[in-house]
Amino acid sequence: MDNTGKSEKIPHILIVDDVETNLFILENMIEEMGYIPKCAASAAEAVTLISESLPQLILLDVFMPEMDGYEFCERLKSNPITRDIPIIFISAADSSEDKVRGFKLGAVDYIAKPFEITEVTMRVNNHLKLHEMQQELEMSNRRLHSVISSQARRIEDEQKNILYALAALTEEQDSADHMENVAYNCRMLAQSLQFSPEFTEEISEGFINTIEVASRLHDIGKLCVPTDQVEEVRQERRAQVRHHAGQGAEILERVYQNTPENSFLPMAIEIARYHHACWDGSGYPGGISGKEIPLSARIAIVADNYDILTGEGGQEGAYSPEESIQIIKERSGTYFDPAIVDVFVKIKKQLRHS
Repeated sequence: MDNTGKSEKIPHILIVDDVETNLFILENMIEEMGYIPKCAASAAEAVTLISESLPQLILLDVFMPEMDGYEFCERLKSNPITRDIPIIFISAADSSEDKVRGFKLGAVDYIAKPFEITEVTMRVNNHLKLHEMQQELEMSNRRLHSVISSQARRIEDEQKNILYALAALTEEQDSADHMENVAYNCRMLAQSLQFSPEFTEEISEGFINTIEVASRLHDIGKLCVPTDQVEEVRQERRAQVRHHAGQGAEILERVYQNTPENSFLPMAIEIARYHHACWDGSGYPGGISGKEIPLSARIAIVADNYDILTGEGGQEGAYSPEESIQIIKERSGTYFDPAIVDVFVKIKKQLRHS
């Protein structure tokens, strides 16, 4: 009969003591309890046994040559692989100072020599049970964390899909390539700004992930702009283009009222409303300038203008990437946040363009 599976379920107890008599006594006690003893006469031997298989409990002598039990315990507790194994010190020294030192190093209990079978049995059984319960709790927590993470990813995907669907509505006004380029460049720029002292506290991984999705909706207000190209409509259309930022923000605010749990929409509203604002206050909506403009919008402004300059949707008369970068540099401090432009120029080789 194969007893391998059964043997693996029986707790292994590692006994570490340089005195052969103590090893013999404890080995017999552990076997009588129904557990599997493993004996080591030194810390070095114990390390070899631990590397072969992790014990569920360690009985560790305090006073040993070469490396004493205190030092060995400290090493075990500093190793993430062995730090959770309960350690019971065994020693003839029974002073409160010795016990306090052991507990500070991470030991769970203390057994005094000479050994009493009842005491050893009680302490070993109690700590094995506690260790088993702790392992079960940690496993339950990992399963719960996995379920929660899975649900969170599903909810996030659903929230993203709402924004992707809204973004798809604007493809007649903006090319799909334009939205993809702006989203990609916003992410790249936000990632790079994260390493700048000026933006470290404002930009997190969550910010970076959100701006990549939210920036796709910067031009959703163009849904309110007539697409007719008849001459008598053109003047009206120009005026409406100027106000599409506010109209886009209003569209997204109405969506947000019905889906307040969507974590991407607040930033999408910011970007839609302010992506035509200028650093010097000359853009629209009027009356806002500098750092009054939300950071998400200041990033999107640069990314949006770069793609427009390089030929959004394959427009004729587009500038080369080098010429577009130069124009953005010239408008730094008037149209654009100078600190963002400085970083934007440094990552120009990583940017996408039309």
